[in-house]
Amino acid sequence: MAGRGGAARPNGPAAGNKICQFKLVLLGESAVGKSSLVLRFVKGQFHEYQESTIGAAFLTQTVCLDDTTVKFEIWDTAGQERYHSLAPMYYRGAQAAIVVYDITNTDTFARAKNWVKELQRQASPNIVIALAGNKADLASKRAVEFQLRSFPRTSPRMPLVLQAETGAWTCRRTTQPAGASAAATEPCLLLPPAPPPDGPTGIHSNQSHLTTRATTGGQGGSL
Repeated sequence: MAGRGGAARPNGPAAGNKICQFKLVLLGESAVGKSSLVLRFVKGQFHEYQESTIGAAFLTQTVCLDDTTVKFEIWDTAGQERYHSLAPMYYRGAQAAIVVYDITNTDTFARAKNWVKELQRQASPNIVIALAGNKADLASKRAVEFQLRSFPRTSPRMPLVLQAETGAWTCRRTTQPAGASAAATEPCLLLPPAPPPDGPTGIHSNQSHLTTRATTGGQGGSL
């Protein structure tokens, strides 16, 4: 956000920077595009034919947000029903979760709402939950309209739910954070693309100045 006075900087923490580490998990049905979003965020790539994730994939991404360097440890979970029982192992202790659905498929949206309710019941009360409608670049096939949905909180300790639409193909992002702060919404919700190989890119949005850097990729990592 320009008004915050932050400025985009080269990748890597500057002297005196605060350094934070956050666990981020992606949940949602198979084929909604979770892996495509992560691949775009971490490596700036899009593959039209993406293999289904088996179990979970682990990647990291570093984001410089004003005077803070944030390292995300990202768990991209499998969407097949047979892996559902493993999900609590991945979202346990997570600071943020993105629940992804396909805007061209109403069934995936219904399942996403169930994921949100599960997180509200079982995840940390401090978790940031984002409900993300993916494939916004396929507007002609839209089956789910974008509007703010109500997720009742039976306790003040239950986490709020941020809502957005995105598209890994064109990097399109439409957000309506519904009262959340920029610091909470931008790193885990907007998913800016990674910088090109020839140098860092400062990605300016209407919230803050960001610089992103992919640090590792692959299977593994600690839960």
